[in-house]
Amino acid sequence: MPDWEARVRENHAYRQPRAISAEQRHEAEPRAEALAVELRRLVRNGTTEEGLRGAVGRVLGLEPDQVEVKGTEFAPLRGVAVGGGGGLVCVNGSVDREGRVDAEVAGRTNDGPCLPGDGGH
Repeated sequence: MPDWEARVRENHAYRQPRAISAEQRHEAEPRAEALAVELRRLVRNGTTEEGLRGAVGRVLGLEPDQVEVKGTEFAPLRGVAVGGGGGLVCVNGSVDREGRVDAEVAGRTNDGPCLPGDGGH
């Protein structure tokens, strides 16, 4: 019988990011830095989902409907994740419940989107 941890890893493999090259990561880093700056501005000023999609889209060079959004607290902006990108490379950002911002470059997940699926049963 396979061990439980191995089964969980296998079951959630679709959520894992694909590998990207150091060059791809380096090329996308300026967008991640710009995303962090924009998210900090939105934390200070508040926004709507439409405003968030538009702002993130401008920073990432995407149309608003191409921006992935998870979370529903926009004024103030809290507990929200955003992501998007072209091809294999994604730029993802988040605002935690305390308003702290993080942004990173990552490979697209194995099942396709930039933001990992929630999973669970």
